[in-house]
Amino acid sequence: MAAGDNRKRVAELKALRDKLNLAEHRKEYAIVVEACLEIIALDARAKSLNIMAFLYHKDLGEAYVKLHEYEKAKESLITARDGLLKYRATQKLKFPDDWLHELKGIEKLIHKIEVVYLK
Repeated sequence: MAAGDNRKRVAELKALRDKLNLAEHRKEYAIVVEACLEIIALDARAKSLNIMAFLYHKDLGEAYVKLHEYEKAKESLITARDGLLKYRATQKLKFPDDWLHELKGIEKLIHKIEVVYLK
């Protein structure tokens, strides 16, 4: 990959993150979904960026909950959980408890969706 291509992808990622952050701030959850899906697609095209896609699956799941799309939310959160578990198992962590709080929050939200919304 040429350096110019990489710079374009980094700029694209920054623009998408800005779009996501603004949409989250404004509580525009349909735009949050759109931005997350675009970032996840960018990760598939540009592995060299080392995007932690599981974090965007978590944001995606949370946005789907706000949009009352509980099946999609559960699916996204399970993908986030599985990605986070894989990351913790395969990456060198500075502290052994890194990401446990995040993992617990994802598990709690999956459980809530199953018990409250998908019963």
